Amino acid sequence: MAQPLFSLDEILAMLKTADVSPAKVAAFKRQAEFVWTQREGKRVDEVFVQSGFGVHSRKGFVELSVNEQRIQMDVRKAREISGMLIECASAAAGDEAIMLWLQQHLDIQDPEKLGRILYDLRQLRQGGDGGKVQ
Repeated sequence: MAQPLFSLDEILAMLKTADVSPAKVAAFKRQAEFVWTQREGKRVDEVFVQSGFGVHSRKGFVELSVNEQRIQMDVRKAREISGMLIECASAAAGDEAIMLWLQQHLDIQDPEKLGRILYDLRQLRQGGDGGKVQ
């Protein structure tokens, strides 16, 4: 199963919901923003996928290249990853549509509130209770 990715605003909202002190939340935000500035130059510009056949192993393989990084995997793993990519892309498109709708139709602009709503919706989608207090 694919691991969920969260935006910084969503993470900050979750930290506040978990009663993390405002000073620690602010320190976390500063650190995350610093780390992001260090990563900006590492964009995904070139992605290549190709299939091959191992002469010695006598098995098919898939090679994935992202920029300068290249990895090979067996066919089963490649199919598993393709499913994860499709699942995550569909979820991301749905998340984007929901957030846009909330902003445009319900005029919810607060990133923390949007983050909490998205977190609850993801919990419901994954079989959780959607943040219900029992």
